[in-house]
Amino acid sequence: MNKYSNKFFAVSVMAVMTATAGQNVLAHTRLETPAVAENTRVTNNVIIGHGCGENDVIGTSVVFPDGVDSTVTVDGAAHAGALTDFVQNWGNLMQKNYSRAIFSFEGEKTDSNDNVVGFWAGGGSSLPHNLNGYIPFRAGAVIIEPTSCATSVKFYVSIADICQITPTSGFSAETVNLWTHTGLGTPYDRVSATDDGPASLTITRTSTLPASCGAGVAVEVKPSAAQINRDMPIKIDGNQIWPK
Repeated sequence: MNKYSNKFFAVSVMAVMTATAGQNVLAHTRLETPAVAENTRVTNNVIIGHGCGENDVIGTSVVFPDGVDSTVTVDGAAHAGALTDFVQNWGNLMQKNYSRAIFSFEGEKTDSNDNVVGFWAGGGSSLPHNLNGYIPFRAGAVIIEPTSCATSVKFYVSIADICQITPTSGFSAETVNLWTHTGLGTPYDRVSATDDGPASLTITRTSTLPASCGAGVAVEVKPSAAQINRDMPIKIDGNQIWPK
């Protein structure tokens, strides 16, 4: 290489490194498979996109809407009825798949009826802040109510990627990444100008819509503040490990 090609090479490498760094910063924690056809069971992964700045991830906490006191909207408008108006079997469809690929410990979160409403993983090796991490789980087959007009049902999944164990008062960009809703009124709310935090799992309809439905409607489901306050903490044998 001559001096000009050397200079071009150096500039090109710097541009790639800068672009990659920007992608790492912007990489939200999301599901590997964010859309699934109805009546289909899949193995899925939560993909942790990055750490808390330069701090590695030591654990993660995941919460699915329980469908009991969740907020349900239809084409963006509040729905006064129950989730069962659109989904027949929501309640115990998610199950954590055992894996020690990243963390040494894991467990499921259940409600008073022993339905799995989330899971957690942590301890042991940490996830380097600049690498992706895959947290496996199984998503059961969701049955869309055949008489409904739903063409899709999107469930918002709240996730906290933990880099340091602190009380909620210690939450910051260096201690935890909150992929959660804004404005719920919980200590786990994401601070953002837009509600861009949660991951999502969309169930798409493959069965025929009733003739009276026209083009159908899009349904969305997000958790209540009460559920997030109850289910986001990580507890082992009844003892709360995070937050302190």
